[in-house]
Amino acid sequence: MSETIADSVTFDIVMMLKSLSSTPSKPSMFRVGDHLRSINPEAYDPKIIAIGPFHRGKPNLQKMEQHKVRYLKLFLKRGQGSSVERYVTTIIQYKDRARKCYDEDIHLDDDEFVKMLILDGCFIVEFLLKYQHIVCMDRDDPIFRYGHILNQLFHDLMLFENQIPFFIVDCLFNMISEGEGDDIKSLMWPLPQNSIFPVRREDLSEVPINAHHLLGIVHYIQCSSFVRNSSDPHIVVNINSAVELEKAGISFQKRKGDSFFHIEFENKVMKIPKWKISDSTESLFRNLIAYEHYDTDSPQKCVTDYVFFMHCLVHSPEDAEVLQRSGIISNFLGSEEMVYRVINRLGKSITGSDEFPYSRIFSDVNDHCAKIRNRWIATLKQEYFDNPWTAISVFAAITLLVLTITQTAFAILSYRKLLL
Repeated sequence: MSETIADSVTFDIVMMLKSLSSTPSKPSMFRVGDHLRSINPEAYDPKIIAIGPFHRGKPNLQKMEQHKVRYLKLFLKRGQGSSVERYVTTIIQYKDRARKCYDEDIHLDDDEFVKMLILDGCFIVEFLLKYQHIVCMDRDDPIFRYGHILNQLFHDLMLFENQIPFFIVDCLFNMISEGEGDDIKSLMWPLPQNSIFPVRREDLSEVPINAHHLLGIVHYIQCSSFVRNSSDPHIVVNINSAVELEKAGISFQKRKGDSFFHIEFENKVMKIPKWKISDSTESLFRNLIAYEHYDTDSPQKCVTDYVFFMHCLVHSPEDAEVLQRSGIISNFLGSEEMVYRVINRLGKSITGSDEFPYSRIFSDVNDHCAKIRNRWIATLKQEYFDNPWTAISVFAAITLLVLTITQTAFAILSYRKLLL
């Protein structure tokens, strides 16, 4: 009996070893782990459309499936009368490569998997093309008739779990743009307009050939212009909050430039680019952070490091008010309390990367705060010279004190002369 069990287990293990690929795949699409998802699960879930297999079949997303079919019909018209068979034949060749892009087994047979890739890929291409020609758009198309649906759609396209491989989108786009002079860069242009900060079409950098998916492309576009500061990759020491730094004589200013992540500290002034915080901010940043978390090809984590920096500055609504007053935070949420909550949630369960680009700023700020003289001068300015009437009173008191000391000195000198 024991030999039978041993033979059975041995056979199972041998088959497992044979089925194991000699070269492990490098997936690029994952489900977000609990350590990130648990803080705000809804930030990773699509609201109106499922792209890819992870959220496919959810009841609240079924209404948009009919729109995918309608957009496929419009897409086919762009292909100069090409039948759907041409696209199916092409995408079938990529099905195995596409499956390997996901970190888990996709429980769809080949027919369903290829159909999903075609419907989702054609929808993305058609939607982005239509968005750039809104004037020529079908007025009965509910996606463009209602602004909230359009906003939700852009939101869903930027979700880490709601993606298909970018090479599928690229392939489908190239099949309808042959000889038209369009390139994939022009197709991607609307995406960063609805991301962290808008990018002008003429300034749009090249789309990387090895991009993983739409979210990865937006991450590349937004981070490619970031010029890293000199940093110490090993030492990252926290800094005080914005209120505390103000007490130490550090002021804040809005910085202008083409990189959202470029922060400067010089002559006791910290310059930070404007950050627009709205209802969509937390979800967008969370998904970009998730992308960086699972992207092991690059040690640079621009979004994660930026959020870690801002999380260090904002410990309370009062800190948010300091940055808002300085023009750094543009508040579309209504109150400093809500801004603080968003930044506080974003900063949970993350740390600065091994190549933290702001470590030199942290070091310079801490060196400044360590000097007691700076804190005394800042306190004097804030408590006695912030209000003009208070400043006048202090000046009058100092003048009176100087006159009193002078009068006393003269009296003492006169007395000594009498004694001599």
